[in-house]
Amino acid sequence: MSSKTQFFAKLEKILTFLKNSKLEYLKASDRFNLPQNKRFFNMQATLRNRFFQDIASLLRSMNVEMDNLVINKLNFEQIVTSSNTKINQSHLEKCIELDKQLVKLYEEALEIDPNQDVLIHQNEKIAHVIQENIHFLENAGYVLET
Repeated sequence: MSSKTQFFAKLEKILTFLKNSKLEYLKASDRFNLPQNKRFFNMQATLRNRFFQDIASLLRSMNVEMDNLVINKLNFEQIVTSSNTKINQSHLEKCIELDKQLVKLYEEALEIDPNQDVLIHQNEKIAHVIQENIHFLENAGYVLET
């Protein structure tokens, strides 16, 4: 597989994870009562949506047809797999897990094309939020499984 094709595939995976992450942040927002917590999680969902749009624009600038990507199709296999994993896992823990996977995907994409400032910026933002979320959980008395 050519490096260009690998890069497109990584970006497509990032788009899928951004979409899922956005949904988990919205679910986390629904679970918290304090306005500042709701605001934080809603902002993170909005940020993931903006990141999604930025990467979609990047793909379009590379002449990739968005209609051909898997993200525009319903993926039943992914739905079944995600519904079977740790049903009692909190939404915030799921957000952290998705963000960690996103950071890994961004790093893999940047290994292929290290000159993508959009990816560098998004990766740094998400890595910072992971630390904020872990701190938030620790303050709430939760212990994350590693």
